[in-house]
Amino acid sequence: MNSQNNAGLQHQKITAMTLVATAALLANRLIAYDGTHATSAGGVKDAQGVSETNAAIGDAVSVVTSYSYLVQASAAIAFGDYIKPAADGSGRAEVGAIDDHCGRALGAAAEGQLFEMQIVRHVHA
Repeated sequence: MNSQNNAGLQHQKITAMTLVATAALLANRLIAYDGTHATSAGGVKDAQGVSETNAAIGDAVSVVTSYSYLVQASAAIAFGDYIKPAADGSGRAEVGAIDDHCGRALGAAAEGQLFEMQIVRHVHA
């Protein structure tokens, strides 16, 4: 779980926005433009940022949109991996590719662990 430069978990939140949850959301998950957990489906399901807290339907939730935040891994993640939302719609992170990603891993994690992810605009080929 160590990041590149420091032992332990860290993040550098620069900007965040408020979204209204249209589904129950969990903290430290990739959040889509439509107020649900992001998936690999694309479109409004692309990742806009990372949730800071849990939220019920209709609740306002803070979504970090820049520079980095802690995200839960759906599978093993290595430092430097491209990251995309898991295909299962959980908003957790899985390994992406250069032509399909919404961030880069600034640390490593096993399934279920938190790691620091640099947030970038969602990229599709």
